[in-house]
Amino acid sequence: MKHSRRHFLTNVCPSVAFAFFGVSFLAACSTDDSNSGPTNNDGPGGDSGYTINGNIVTVDLANANFSDLGSPGDYTNIVTAGVLLLRLSATEIAAYTNCCPHQGTKNLWSYSGGNWTCGDHGNSFNTDGTNVASCDSGATSGSLKSYPTDLTGDTLIITKS
Repeated sequence: MKHSRRHFLTNVCPSVAFAFFGVSFLAACSTDDSNSGPTNNDGPGGDSGYTINGNIVTVDLANANFSDLGSPGDYTNIVTAGVLLLRLSATEIAAYTNCCPHQGTKNLWSYSGGNWTCGDHGNSFNTDGTNVASCDSGATSGSLKSYPTDLTGDTLIITKS
């Protein structure tokens, strides 16, 4: 009887423990999604205010998660969609990759004076589209890749390419 219990405990219990706790252990070891600026990181669909369908991100700007995009210069980071949004005017919102060219950080962005600054190492990237630096390329300057946007009413469509 003792042999059967030991066999059960050593062979079955680790699998059961991982099944119950594995996801939280993995999540605890994942990268930090905190951000020094505004972030909409609730995940696509539902109450998050955006959906992802292939390379198309559709944002409902009437959703409370995007209330911080009301005035020119306001920005937000949709971490899970991979985009930084910047309000340029009442009728235009620009979208950029949120992947830092230096080391791939996606969640530590701030914006000021025409530049995105990654809070990981303090590198700044402009929005003028010249010398576009690729994600995780080691670049410490240049421009972030921008994506085409279409704003109709409260719906913003971003085409990631």
